[in-house]
Amino acid sequence: MSKVQILLSKPLVVNMGKDKDGQQINLNLPQGLQEVDQEVAEHWFVKHHSQEITQSDVANKELQDAFDQLKAEYEALQTQSDAATKKIADLEKQAKADAKTIADLNKQISDISAEVKAK
Repeated sequence: MSKVQILLSKPLVVNMGKDKDGQQINLNLPQGLQEVDQEVAEHWFVKHHSQEITQSDVANKELQDAFDQLKAEYEALQTQSDAATKKIADLEKQAKADAKTIADLNKQISDISAEVKAK
């Protein structure tokens, strides 16, 4: 049996009749976009509580899902980029401090060497 997509505005419990043993068949359908058998989509209760889904709706949903995924990935990358930028700034600050320390030590070495030569 072919599958179709339906959009439900609320969760449904659909009575699909009885099975071969006489047991009641109830189908629980959650809210939102669902892919169901054609028989389920054509059930009067489902038809009454669902919206028709066009190819445009399906394409829009796929595009929205792709957009949402890309947005989440972008936000994750932005967070990583911000952390990397902060780390680079911290390392540059440390490199400047280290360069100053090295320059100070070189000056001390020069001063000590000059004192030793003078003696």
